[in-house]
Amino acid sequence: MKRIFCILIVILLVLSLCACNKETATKGIMTDSSADEVPLTVKYPAPTNLTYEDSDNNLGARYVFTLEEFNTMLNTACENLGTTDVDQYFDYSNWQVMSDNLTDNNGIKYSSYYYATDTLTITAAVENESGKVMNLGCGTSYDEFANADADYQYTVMLTSAIIAMVAGGYTENDIEFLYCIFFDSAKFNEQFIYHNNIYMMNISKSEGEEGSALLFMTSPCKDEIKSEWELTDYKNYNGTYKNE
Repeated sequence: MKRIFCILIVILLVLSLCACNKETATKGIMTDSSADEVPLTVKYPAPTNLTYEDSDNNLGARYVFTLEEFNTMLNTACENLGTTDVDQYFDYSNWQVMSDNLTDNNGIKYSSYYYATDTLTITAAVENESGKVMNLGCGTSYDEFANADADYQYTVMLTSAIIAMVAGGYTENDIEFLYCIFFDSAKFNEQFIYHNNIYMMNISKSEGEEGSALLFMTSPCKDEIKSEWELTDYKNYNGTYKNE
């Protein structure tokens, strides 16, 4: 597998990572590519620590950390990946409230937040009572993503993978795997589950339908959600990661 050097604009550092074939991430949103022969063994990573707990929300689970704690964890991950002055990249005070006092299908009150950079936006839904994070997303507008070149699409999905790494309790060695989940969710319009976390591409219309937001999202969930939502277990999916 070739080594790709990607400039992550969101954190302004150069990463040296193994990654899935980013050349296929072209306009439209994704193009078809021929599948290679499935290897005999494929390593699927497991979280190094449990990062979610039970909740009464509609997914039955939430992350164990607050938004401020996640911000600190993300900065630590950036530092471990090579950033020299991490505090300048994700300042907790730059998180803004998008909507507050929302209610999910189970009656749980929550608020949505966003952190905007020059090139993309990170989002978070937070339970009001517990203060714990329910889900995280990373993306931009649908039009910008669909019409962007492969490098920009790669940057968005790779940044999403780093966020999922931090949230899910994975290590930097697992970024390639998490990137492949988001790549396949975009290419094949699938919603995946892996170790009680949902991974999906979500496209939502803005008010007045003047545009659409495209987010690569991850959230913990209880076991029952897999069947209720008809989610695909990524370990059983014959996708990009298994065919690399």
